[in-house]
Amino acid sequence: MQKNLLKLFIFTFIFGFFMSNNVMGQQWQDNLPHRTTGNYTFFEYQKAFNEYEEANNIENGYIINSKGEKEKVPNWKLFRRWEYEQEKRVNQTTGEFPKTSAIDEYNKWLVDNPQNPKSLSGNWSSLGPDDSGGGYSGSGRLNCIAFHPTDNNTYWVGSPGGGLWRTTNNGSTWTVLTDDNDVLGVSDIAISSNYATDNTIYIATGDKDGGSMWSLGGGTSNDNNSIGVLKSIDGGVTWNTTGLTFITSQKVTISRLLLDPSDNNTLYVSSNIGIYKTTDAGVNWPRLANSPNDGSYYYPIIDMEFNPGNSSIINASTKRYNNTNYIYRTTDAGSNWTEEASFSSTYRIDLAVSPNNNAYVYAIVANSSGGLHSIQRSSNHGDSYGSRYTGSSTKNLLGYYSDASGGTTGQGGYDLSIDVSPSDAENVIVGGVNAHRSSDGGSTWSCSSCWTSHPTYNKGSHPVVHADKHMLKYRSNGDLFECNDGGVYISTNDGSSWTDKGDGLVHSQLYRFGVSQTVSGEVIAGLQDNGSKLLSGGTWSDVKGGDGMECIIDYTDVDVQYATYVRGQITRTTNHWGSATDIEPASGAWVTPYIIDPNANQTIYAGYNNV
Repeated sequence: MQKNLLKLFIFTFIFGFFMSNNVMGQQWQDNLPHRTTGNYTFFEYQKAFNEYEEANNIENGYIINSKGEKEKVPNWKLFRRWEYEQEKRVNQTTGEFPKTSAIDEYNKWLVDNPQNPKSLSGNWSSLGPDDSGGGYSGSGRLNCIAFHPTDNNTYWVGSPGGGLWRTTNNGSTWTVLTDDNDVLGVSDIAISSNYATDNTIYIATGDKDGGSMWSLGGGTSNDNNSIGVLKSIDGGVTWNTTGLTFITSQKVTISRLLLDPSDNNTLYVSSNIGIYKTTDAGVNWPRLANSPNDGSYYYPIIDMEFNPGNSSIINASTKRYNNTNYIYRTTDAGSNWTEEASFSSTYRIDLAVSPNNNAYVYAIVANSSGGLHSIQRSSNHGDSYGSRYTGSSTKNLLGYYSDASGGTTGQGGYDLSIDVSPSDAENVIVGGVNAHRSSDGGSTWSCSSCWTSHPTYNKGSHPVVHADKHMLKYRSNGDLFECNDGGVYISTNDGSSWTDKGDGLVHSQLYRFGVSQTVSGEVIAGLQDNGSKLLSGGTWSDVKGGDGMECIIDYTDVDVQYATYVRGQITRTTNHWGSATDIEPASGAWVTPYIIDPNANQTIYAGYNNV
């Protein structure tokens, strides 16, 4: 059936992540006041979620399930991060959300103050963290990776808020290329096939996968919104805008940036407002297909893949929460699109292809709760699809358990990835919280890596690699790379073992840090998704896992330090982390404030429900 891609979207205002969570029956949106017009305020969202949390006995993102086990509530953290980011930005009286971003306001100010541009010429030096630790530890989230066309020692990675980084020695050292850009987020990267001579790089700015923010009426659904596609012709030393340019207040996200392998002047972009194409190296970008919006929420075209060997054939997929998601195809370089498959009550679809068999197109489909709906495969270039593997409570490749057990929920709307070996089209790997691989085209699966070594979740001593896989990508020589919430990893044996390549990257998302008053250069920092890290003697080390929040060093004794997990779970050491004790007087805010009395270092004040 022939369709314009425009028609795939039915725009009803749909909220966030918990609508079909089978852990609890009630939906938190049921607590919102009922009205047909007008946007909800921050305070209304906050009140509705707090009531939902209390009614379902959720404590710090966990519930006790029917088996008496402590179980994570999927995406609970995403709301609390969003709440933390928004509460200091909204109108404190009305709860209304801001209409513009900081960089928008700064650029307006520059019009009247051109003599005062931002500058990095101050006497600053980077402290890090720059040591990822590997395994359960990490340095920060990465969205994407791209490879040099002829040099396997050179590749680039893009982060949601820390810029574009390049290594020329296979990850031994890294160089940042984008510190002067208005938006530091990078969702995708395209490298010219003639890079050795033309030094051309394109980046899709922004953050396609959400992260700390949330898709609510405030419109802040990503760590960074896009300012369009940027281009460098000197290897990343300088960057210029292209004809596809936005301002952040437009709230555009770019998901994929594809460079035609047979023509370096032709690129395609998929986004939450449509598919664009340039045939003149970024000067002009006609829109091939629209993605309408209802003024409140956009439905992204989340993935696109060329057919290997025929760049006129492109497959594209959608991300629509708790709705029908589609796979579309063009066979005429984007002029017309055909609906080839649809999956109701799902969340997101990602795609993969292999030059070993260009008739195959694989699709991983996340259900409306973020768990696995199915693994699909086309054997006719994307014309039709059949299920290779169907998700269930014991076959949930997107859950928290290495054996794919533990219910049908997951984080498939936030972290979802799939790729196929370039030398064997039956060799497939998928990623969600964990990674799983198949050697028979998706019929059977085994765990490739688990997010933790804890035997509750890691049921087979599988390799430990940081959680939340945002991109799995084979290089042409068969090496497999993974970008996740902790950094970048490589496997040279199809995912049997993994090596961390993140040391030297400085892209952490920090909540708080504390500085010693008695030892110069001693700093403790709390990182999103990557715990609390200590800089001591010039070296970083991990002192506490999970999400790191407020950190303090006693102003009289460097050996006495405090680090925090979410909601005010404080850990104290009195011997410089030789050992530690937990302090948990109550459950507080996402980042619970606490301080040491400046006149009595044994007295601590903390803000929970009361001070």
